[in-house]
Amino acid sequence: MEEKPNVQEEIVEEVEETVEDTAEEIIEDEDFELPKLNLPKVDLSKIKLPKIKLPQFKKSESAPKQTKRVKLKKSAKILLAVIAALILTVVGMLTIPGMVDRSNLKKLGYSEEAIEKIYELKWEGMILEGSLYSDNLNNSITKESFRKEFIDLYLNTDSLTNDDFLLYSKLILKGYEKSDVLSMFSALEFWEMTPLLVFDYVEDVTAYIRDVDTHRVVNSQSAFTLSGNYITYYAETEQTENQGSIETMVNKRYYLSSDYVPGSLENMSVVYASKGLTLNAEAYEAFKQMCDAAKTAFEAKNPVMYASSAYRDYTYQADLYDTYVRRYGEEEADTIAARPGHSEHQTGLTVDIASTTNGGLSKFGESQEYQWMLSNAHKYGWILRYPEGKEDITGYSAEPWHWRYVGTDLATKIYNSKLTFDEYYMLYMVD
Repeated sequence: MEEKPNVQEEIVEEVEETVEDTAEEIIEDEDFELPKLNLPKVDLSKIKLPKIKLPQFKKSESAPKQTKRVKLKKSAKILLAVIAALILTVVGMLTIPGMVDRSNLKKLGYSEEAIEKIYELKWEGMILEGSLYSDNLNNSITKESFRKEFIDLYLNTDSLTNDDFLLYSKLILKGYEKSDVLSMFSALEFWEMTPLLVFDYVEDVTAYIRDVDTHRVVNSQSAFTLSGNYITYYAETEQTENQGSIETMVNKRYYLSSDYVPGSLENMSVVYASKGLTLNAEAYEAFKQMCDAAKTAFEAKNPVMYASSAYRDYTYQADLYDTYVRRYGEEEADTIAARPGHSEHQTGLTVDIASTTNGGLSKFGESQEYQWMLSNAHKYGWILRYPEGKEDITGYSAEPWHWRYVGTDLATKIYNSKLTFDEYYMLYMVD
């Protein structure tokens, strides 16, 4: 195996040769002048220089004046040679370490452009001390989008987006140690970490990573199931912000006040809904447009779907929940019905949709209308609130009939993210 050259020794030898050549040139050339050197400012008191014995000049009365001048001239040349050697030594002491560091950074894999940026940020010592390298850091550090506060994240990932930076920050704010978050980013996908924003604080991050890894055979962005229980629903609750907003969050953590009633409820036509239902005016208009589009898509003469349930007040929901508790017990009831104040129906922005062609509400998930909704509802501002496969995140059994209006802009963003509204809200909408 060929032995790698010692870069520092090579540089030292080169400096020594330069010193010797310069000294000989000074001695041989009577007209030699020292070059002007632009050296960095250095605290010479901290540099140990070798002790030099300067030549002693003895007076000699018998020697001719011309001989004295020759001796003095030779002595001066020697002195100049010594000074030049000292200067070159100092220069070597100042430049050799930097040259060695640059060489070692290059050996780690960093490009010349990346090395320049590393020096600009004064990270060379830290990187060399830990032999830190990643293709991600090497490729990203010279870009305008580079964010130096996330250097540890660059070193532990293959690529990063602004969404990754945001998720990292949110997990830190939730109380996770930096080392734990870096372990997550090294081992998990983005969508495998976002549920943590909804879950309670997970004490054993290693166990969570292991649980996720175990379920990778069945999990995907569309379905996420775990063996562990990472949240106690209704344990910590708070009143939701902006109760009247179409973007308000209502779930098992955020609730509406018992006296909240939407301010713009409108009676729904029996063409689009069961008799006696009301809905937020904006949501109702969007719902009518969506139903008409579905009808056109299937080339039907009559409506192919309608709202079987819409706005419910606090009291109605309380009675409904109590009925489920008496019938199934509280634990089971909590998976199929919201507690009063925690129901999205109270917002006036939610409908339960039934098919006119395939068995009504209970079989809506098996209908062609449902499949059409999955691909098109967001265009009209609607999202599927409790998708199948996301029960561990939403806290509810899958409800293919339960759709929530949030406006076309937000609905499209949620649709493209492939996250539940709960995850999206905690990542992008909560400070």
